[in-house]
Amino acid sequence: MSARAEPRLPRSAWSVAAALFALSVLRMAPSMDWLDSPNLAASAFLMGVAHPPGEAGWLIPARLLQLIPVGDLAFRANLLSAAALSLCALPLAAMLRSLVATPPAGAVAASSGLVLLGFGAQLQGVRTEVYALTLLLLLGAAAACVALTGRRASAALGLLLGAAATVHPLLAAAATPALLAMRWTRGPVRIVDAPLAIGFGLVSFAAYAWLPLRALAVPGRSWGVPSTPAAFVDVLLARNFARNFGEGGSGDGWVDNLSTIAGVHADALGVPLLLLAGLGWVLTAGPARRALAVGIPLWIAGNAATILPQNKVFPTNPDLLGYLVVGSAILGPPAAAALAQGLRGRVARVPVIAWGLFAFGLAYLLLLQDADRSHHEPARRFATEMATHLPPGAILIPSGNDGAFAWAHLQGVERRRADLVVVPRVLLGHPQEEVRLGGAARFELETGLAWSPATQASPTAAAAAARRPLYLEVRDPELDALHDGRLLPHGLVAGWSGVANLHPPPEPPALRALRRAALNELAAAAAAGDDEAGLVRALFMDLRGVE
Repeated sequence: MSARAEPRLPRSAWSVAAALFALSVLRMAPSMDWLDSPNLAASAFLMGVAHPPGEAGWLIPARLLQLIPVGDLAFRANLLSAAALSLCALPLAAMLRSLVATPPAGAVAASSGLVLLGFGAQLQGVRTEVYALTLLLLLGAAAACVALTGRRASAALGLLLGAAATVHPLLAAAATPALLAMRWTRGPVRIVDAPLAIGFGLVSFAAYAWLPLRALAVPGRSWGVPSTPAAFVDVLLARNFARNFGEGGSGDGWVDNLSTIAGVHADALGVPLLLLAGLGWVLTAGPARRALAVGIPLWIAGNAATILPQNKVFPTNPDLLGYLVVGSAILGPPAAAALAQGLRGRVARVPVIAWGLFAFGLAYLLLLQDADRSHHEPARRFATEMATHLPPGAILIPSGNDGAFAWAHLQGVERRRADLVVVPRVLLGHPQEEVRLGGAARFELETGLAWSPATQASPTAAAAAARRPLYLEVRDPELDALHDGRLLPHGLVAGWSGVANLHPPPEPPALRALRRAALNELAAAAAAGDDEAGLVRALFMDLRGVE
């Protein structure tokens, strides 16, 4: 196919993208969400380095969007997810156009709707995360391989795949074999294509120069301080996150993970997508179909290989949904092609089958969809209320990612309770935290706490030496101290009562009422589909046993 004969993007694709963007904004979280979201938004605003693998390709556009005077800074970072998810309609429509010469507008909408309206995808479009942008870039690379030919296809493939690697290197690496197979099958491939793709890939991957540059400028805001080659590689490969791999990666762990993935895949509308994609492959012909027929199995297998060995494969993990959405998205164009051919009546029974499956998917979206975050405030309130009634200059030790990353935003960006010494337990021992807190010697001098792994494992082991009132979010290692009265309830945290002249007063009625209100709000959020809110509440109740 000549360059002039390459299929153009259907005009209806832009209307679909605009509608998806409006839907995402209407359902978007008004501020920060749980887990990584506050860390990502704060890292973009502070021009630092986010948690491994650094997400340089995400931080740069997020910082630009934070200049828009709409909502708070966390909301503006959410907009990047909404924009990226809605723009996925364009590469999906381009691939559909390569399969079906003149697809009806309904089929163009279906190519996006089947992929982007499931709960897993919608969740990635209403909060700050990296999966929507990763999906957009990888689908763009796939569209380049399927809908373009010649040097333009190779250049676009390299540019978009390199950019995807700056956002989520693991998912980009997993998709690479499928993309190369699609490019080779779609053809023609000449000698010049390899250096062209590699060159453009290196150009976009150069965004990772952000990491050492920002680490040199603001080491206290740069995870892992990747200012040396060794530290840069550590962050890029997420070596200190290696515990996310291997513990569930053999024997029964593989079986359990596979079972969980099979169950959760419905959130990406995986079953209707798979069946419709099979129909689309049967009803279409040409080089685009051959490219997708070769690439789709490799794409899905590569995606499965990234998630199956991990120990974070549990149904309520939003990261799992992000992986699965990326894995199933490539099925959208052939699935929509089945609908398009059904509309044309090429096979008498296809309309009944196709529209029946599509109606099932639509009913699922309308009845079981829980991605609405438009009234979501529990993450911000839960973190903020940790510090309620804490005395000036106190030490606050949040434990899990929910509290630690939220305080990275509340204190680092919004300057909430700047008087507190916030020491996230999950970051103790990390070099950027040592820099942020003024160095180990200064930290120990001002707080009395030792900068050591023992402090991270159980702050109560070193609390007797604290020179300031100390409050912490309780975890399992502190249960004994809680039971024998060395820790006293103080709203959503507990105060250390074993320090001379630093005894916290008994929990006043106002804090008890606040704690109950916060737990009730978490229960309501969990009932509305916020699984993380339910986990936070359940953990609090398991450890404290009080309401």
